[in-house]
Amino acid sequence: MADEMEQQLQKLGRSINDATREAYDVMIASSGTIVGDIFADKENNRNNKNDDDGGMSNRDGMEMGLALFGTTDAYKLQMDEEFRGKLSAVEKELDEIFEGLQSLREDENHNGQDIVGIEEGLDSGHNPSDDGDILSIDDIPHMQHHIQFLQQCAQAKTLLGHVEKLSFSNFTTSSVVSGTGTESNDQENKSSVFLLSPSAQFSFRPTSDVLEEGESPMVQAARLIKEVDSILESATLTLKDESVGSSRLFRLRAKIFNELQTEACRFKSELKHRAMTLIERCIVVEEDKISVRGSGTAKKAVKFNMNSSADVTGDISSSPLSDAFEVLDSFSDHRFASFGETLDIAMKEMARKITGAIKARMATFDSALASGEVAMFTMREEYINNTRRNDGNQYYDFTNVGGASIQLSWASTNVQYEEQVGNDAGDSSTSVISTEINETVIKSAPSASIASFMSLLKYITTLLVFVHDHALLSRIELSNVLGKYIFRPPSSEFTLSVVDEGSLITDLLEAMRRWCIPEESSPQVWKMVKTVEHRLINEVGVFEDAMAKLNFLNGSNVDGTDTSASVLSKLAKSSCQAYVETQRCRIINTGRDLLLNSDYHNTSRVGHIVKDPAEPGSLDSLNDDPQSAFLLQECSVSVVAQEVLRLCRKTLEDASDHDAALTIDTFPSSMYRASREVLDLFRAIIPTRYGKEIASIPRFAAVLHNDCVFLAHSCAFLGAEYKEKISKLASSMDESSRMKMLSEVCTFVDLVPPFRDLASKSMGSMIEMQKVQLYELISTRLTASFTIALGSNESVSEWDDAETALKAAIHHLRHLSQTWKNVLTRNVYNIAMGNLVDTVFVLFLEPVLKAPELSEPATQFMHYLYLEAAKSAAELFHTDGSAEVLFKIAAKYAVEFEKLQSIGQFMVMRLDDIQRWLEQGKFKSVKAKELSHLVTATFDESEKRRSLLNSLTPK
Repeated sequence: MADEMEQQLQKLGRSINDATREAYDVMIASSGTIVGDIFADKENNRNNKNDDDGGMSNRDGMEMGLALFGTTDAYKLQMDEEFRGKLSAVEKELDEIFEGLQSLREDENHNGQDIVGIEEGLDSGHNPSDDGDILSIDDIPHMQHHIQFLQQCAQAKTLLGHVEKLSFSNFTTSSVVSGTGTESNDQENKSSVFLLSPSAQFSFRPTSDVLEEGESPMVQAARLIKEVDSILESATLTLKDESVGSSRLFRLRAKIFNELQTEACRFKSELKHRAMTLIERCIVVEEDKISVRGSGTAKKAVKFNMNSSADVTGDISSSPLSDAFEVLDSFSDHRFASFGETLDIAMKEMARKITGAIKARMATFDSALASGEVAMFTMREEYINNTRRNDGNQYYDFTNVGGASIQLSWASTNVQYEEQVGNDAGDSSTSVISTEINETVIKSAPSASIASFMSLLKYITTLLVFVHDHALLSRIELSNVLGKYIFRPPSSEFTLSVVDEGSLITDLLEAMRRWCIPEESSPQVWKMVKTVEHRLINEVGVFEDAMAKLNFLNGSNVDGTDTSASVLSKLAKSSCQAYVETQRCRIINTGRDLLLNSDYHNTSRVGHIVKDPAEPGSLDSLNDDPQSAFLLQECSVSVVAQEVLRLCRKTLEDASDHDAALTIDTFPSSMYRASREVLDLFRAIIPTRYGKEIASIPRFAAVLHNDCVFLAHSCAFLGAEYKEKISKLASSMDESSRMKMLSEVCTFVDLVPPFRDLASKSMGSMIEMQKVQLYELISTRLTASFTIALGSNESVSEWDDAETALKAAIHHLRHLSQTWKNVLTRNVYNIAMGNLVDTVFVLFLEPVLKAPELSEPATQFMHYLYLEAAKSAAELFHTDGSAEVLFKIAAKYAVEFEKLQSIGQFMVMRLDDIQRWLEQGKFKSVKAKELSHLVTATFDESEKRRSLLNSLTPK
């Protein structure tokens, strides 16, 4: 029993190997790819045994004959049937053996022999190294799967054979391809075919058994390839099983599968490429027209109707264009919609061409508006009969689509806004599309720019209706795909790409903003904006309804959002708010241009001449003007700051206008916000743009300081000035109105501290830098040796260096005085100069107050030096009075001025004089310790010195 089963298994193993080898031979014979032959060595050894004289083997002769002479379709069909018959017989016999073994397992005492022993005997009787035989009874299920795999491959190969036959027609499309638009010509050209596919090897016409009724070869081929994909997908599950039994069979199975998959991919790529090229050749978009061929919609003239789709007669279900769409649609994969040559890519390219033509026409509208005219387009739809006579034996390129084509052409005419638009008389062979705006429509438009936008929407509607009816064949799914690219809403998530290039909505939004939202600000414009909003809502609504009817607004966008709620309608419904935002942006941009492009050097005098207040408590103080504290002192302010304040006032005037508040309720609050933002821009831009100059040039720092003081002073009163006007308007309105809320928050006082801080920071930083420069001028000459040199009884070089240092410092201060005196206010200038003068005085007082000994010549020199310093410093201060007044002003703003004068006088005084000044309080600016040190360093030991020192010693 075991021997009989063993023989049957061995026989089946050889049959399966032969079937696998036969399938592999078919792959090699039909494939253009050079592949390795797994059975080569073993087969050659077997064939050589039958070749006694060493000549060509039988297999070599068969392969050479197939290569030289090919084979017939009938022979191929016969071979396929015989192969499938062999597989069925092997499968049946293998099933019988497997069922027999299963029945033996159920009967453990069958013929007195244990089934386990039979199986062990079968297993022990095989040679594991024989890679061509079945090694074990357990391999039977795997061999069954192998046979199933070969059957699937045979079925797939048969279908690919049909696809290859269809390729000999060059995957020709429907007979409408060569139709001429007339029934007689269509009948005459039905037999015409095209050039052979590059993959084909023989020139013959496809027979009737290949071409089925109702489908073109291109569509049939696509359908067959889809069936092959489904079969190969099932076969993939077999390949995923673990490789048991013969590893050679497993490798061979993988090679067979790869060959089938490669051939299917080749046909699929060729079909997709031909479909893409066919769409590109059939739909041609030019500068002044769009033509469609091979759609089947041009058999009769089409009368366009704006309120309904074109009435297309005739059956357009089968046409070259529909075949191309059908092929791409059948191969579409939603997971990779934009990868390779797909329907999405075809629609994306079509969207790019269509929107490119529309965008080019927008330039026509712009140029017409620049001349005060309105651009109008006359649209003409006509069919063109491109008849080609074929002799039945002539072959054409597959993309050379003949027959009637239909085209839509347009021509622009610029008309004056006040003129009547006439209708051009058209040719009797054409249909004039009534999309031009008539006189009534133009006169009803508030402006020429509004009429231009209406004309643009009509032009786009006409064009897309034509595309829907003839290019897309009124197919909803195609309209959805094209619409998602043409009307994709703008999104910050998208970068510049082909999708962005094909999107039209961004340009429409920009055109609506430029043409329908005015930039002027006046009561007439405010009323017109309100009127335009209702008109735009109606016009955009009609446009969107037309696009929705054509299914361009019913699909999903690239990012998955719905296009039904168009951003066009949103902008139309909020055109008043868009105008408000446009005005706000215009004001901000105007302020920004002022700050960036104006010359900040230019200044002019502003403010009032305010007298210094009299001494508090004196009789003269009764004559002081009480309003002077609220006045801006005269100074130089940049023209930029004045223009900024003028812009703010103009904006606040619009915000407090009665007509604006009644027409657009959001306008006043937005204008108030814009005026504040312009002031914020000043604080942000000027210190940044001119930061280097402000930090290094004294005049720049002074101008920025004055600008900030000027704007802070204006902000202190600006809110109160316009709040009164706004409150009057709010009193006549509802309590919940925006004007009521604005009247409660209208203020600019909160901007005063930031401007004052910026003023103090800019001027304070400059003064600190000048202090450093003065220190460097003086310290390099007034060295530590100068303190010791004050004890010398004769003039030394250190004294000359000290005098030079004083002259350099005074020269530097005079230069600053020339820069600041005509820029800063009088008080600010005096404070700044007093601060710098104190720096110089401290540097010259310190060596004297630390000197261990002061000789008489040294005291004479220091007396001269201090008096010269005091006189020169007093001349720097801003006053119109006498020398005595100058000294008083200097003492008021320079803290060290009186101290310098007192010590200077000390240098030439006797002890009695010092005692008398001390009793009169003239040394109040000098500390007792400092005065004691000067007495000790200047005078020798005596009773008067001791008495004076005792009087200076605190008790």
